[in-house]
Amino acid sequence: MATIPCDMHSDQDCNCARCGHECSRVQIEEDRPLHRIAEVRSQQGLSLRAISRRTGIDIRDLKQQELATTDLSLRDLYRWAAALEVPVDSLLVDRDHELSSSVRDRAALVKIMKTVVAVQEIATSPRVARMTEMLREQLLAMMPELAEVGGWPNYGSRRPQDHVGRIAGNPINVDNLSLE
Repeated sequence: MATIPCDMHSDQDCNCARCGHECSRVQIEEDRPLHRIAEVRSQQGLSLRAISRRTGIDIRDLKQQELATTDLSLRDLYRWAAALEVPVDSLLVDRDHELSSSVRDRAALVKIMKTVVAVQEIATSPRVARMTEMLREQLLAMMPELAEVGGWPNYGSRRPQDHVGRIAGNPINVDNLSLE
């Protein structure tokens, strides 16, 4: 158990019985889950790498923050909420309730949109392309913020067209290779 310090005193060793005021000291269970970031991220279908790109935070730090018992600052919670595109209160644990239906529904719509975009990218027939475009428009009518959702990665992570891979930055010197 951890103790939140009394708000009437600046020191950690408040003895409210000594000063006589009504203490607002609260006991917190240290092993109790404080948030459900990992659960929401998983439902959104997002990798830690994607969250790292969105937040600019190292993956190792994100893994630590994602542990349900990690006591995060409000700034970190808001950063996660922005990266996951959900309200902050959907990240907090309420002992009596599972994730809200709106968060579950949103996660399902994001996954459907990712599938639609992926199918659009590989559609070869005009009929399939037209059907996926109609489905995309219907999803956007329900939830306009889905316009920014990309498709599922085909192979590994996606790079922008102008991004150069590691091999271009560190080419292999074939002169040192022995083919004999």
